[in-house]
Amino acid sequence: MQFQPYIGKQLTRAIKANTTRAERQGVAEKHIISVHTLNTVISGERKITDFNEPALTDIIKVAIRNANNNGKTLADYYEQKEAAEATPLNNH
Repeated sequence: MQFQPYIGKQLTRAIKANTTRAERQGVAEKHIISVHTLNTVISGERKITDFNEPALTDIIKVAIRNANNNGKTLADYYEQKEAAEATPLNNH
């Protein structure tokens, strides 16, 4: 897979919404990186590198699987978020 240097905000939200802390911890342990490293890559605070890319790929797969198990795709999640962000709040 070819990645940009940093993960995008939409993918960050989708991964966080569709994975648990325990799942992120398990992926980090599997790839022998700290969960802090994985979380900072997911949040876009750290660059994607050859070292952390396998863990990022795995956590994206987990997020896709979890979304699919809930009857959604990550694309559905993006559309839902975009619609919510485009809808102005009525504060009256």
